[in-house]
Amino acid sequence: MSEKHFQIDKSEQQARANRIKVLRLIRDKREITRSEIIKISGLSAPTVTRIVENLVQMQLIQSDGTGESIGGRRPQIIRFTAKNNFVIGIDIGGTFIRSALSNLDGDFVYEIQVPTNIKIGFEGVMAQVGELINKLINRAKQNKLKLWGVGVAICGMVNKNTNLVEYSPIFNWRNVDVKKALSKYTSLDIVLGNVVQLFALGELLYGIGKSYNDFICLNLGYGIGSGIIVDGKLFGGADGIAGEVGHIVIDGKSKRKGLEGVTGTLEALASGYGIADIARKLSREDESSTLNKLSAGDVDAKSVFEAAGNNDKLANEILDDIANYLSISIDTLIKLFNTECIVLSGGLIENENIVFNRISSKMQNYSIKALSRSVPIVRSSFGENAALMGAFSLILEKILNLEK
Repeated sequence: MSEKHFQIDKSEQQARANRIKVLRLIRDKREITRSEIIKISGLSAPTVTRIVENLVQMQLIQSDGTGESIGGRRPQIIRFTAKNNFVIGIDIGGTFIRSALSNLDGDFVYEIQVPTNIKIGFEGVMAQVGELINKLINRAKQNKLKLWGVGVAICGMVNKNTNLVEYSPIFNWRNVDVKKALSKYTSLDIVLGNVVQLFALGELLYGIGKSYNDFICLNLGYGIGSGIIVDGKLFGGADGIAGEVGHIVIDGKSKRKGLEGVTGTLEALASGYGIADIARKLSREDESSTLNKLSAGDVDAKSVFEAAGNNDKLANEILDDIANYLSISIDTLIKLFNTECIVLSGGLIENENIVFNRISSKMQNYSIKALSRSVPIVRSSFGENAALMGAFSLILEKILNLEK
């Protein structure tokens, strides 16, 4: 490459970096004037003017209304056009596939949910998802909405280098290409990611990220995983599969096996399916427990919560153990990453305070008392919508990075 071409490439890279900086600033501030952009960004007035005009042409921002004058002409207000741009979010779960049409502010316009038919295999599930995508696309067309793409959250290890789902214990999928499979159903840009990492990304862009720059999200549901935000960015590791805390061995003496086939993992001992397996076995041996009166098929995490709420001794002992395993794992993450906050989501804590309160209490047994700052443990900003917000965030991130 000649020196001239190198200089041109470098100049184009800098111009793009400046556009990204300005776009993110406008999105973060919600409302801002050109003079404020110039002051905060450090860019020159002509540069900011060119960037703003370019972003207006792309329909990503709008310049309307006027702010208060401090002498002279009233300044124009610049806004990110979140409510005029739309995305499709898909959450492929082991029980349900949830889909939604949303604007870039995360306001749902339309939702569809169907049971996940795992038995029909990968291509069958992809057909289910494809049908939902097309229904939402048709809805957007009817209302003449501008669609930017499809974000997909999936329970599995998504390799950021190959874009393949290397392994999903819940679906028993190995090295499947979700993006290629869904491209049969739409020409829209498709971006996918691990459900818990996207939960963290959604919190960063739409939720708790307004208050914290470093935090860790844990999804405590049928399975267990974590999404790690470091310095305002999602930490994925070398292959993008960091945060698989559910598959860490937490009790080497345990004989209980997780879906991935390893004994003594956090999922085997404290996930939704782990709770159900433990309760089925122990309840057969305890005639005093109300769980003993249920058929094996009716014993699940929900029934354990209900029994514990009715002062069932066995159910409360099971949940005490579960909360202890979870507390040890959360404390380990806190000590490893020196994070500002822990955010919990998932079926185990969404509708019941039973597990959440136990975790909050037991954490005191493991934290370092000499430290000046304690780490708050809070619920997700979005409850059951956490994964969908993360799916929306995938497309928002591409837009903010001006990726086509």
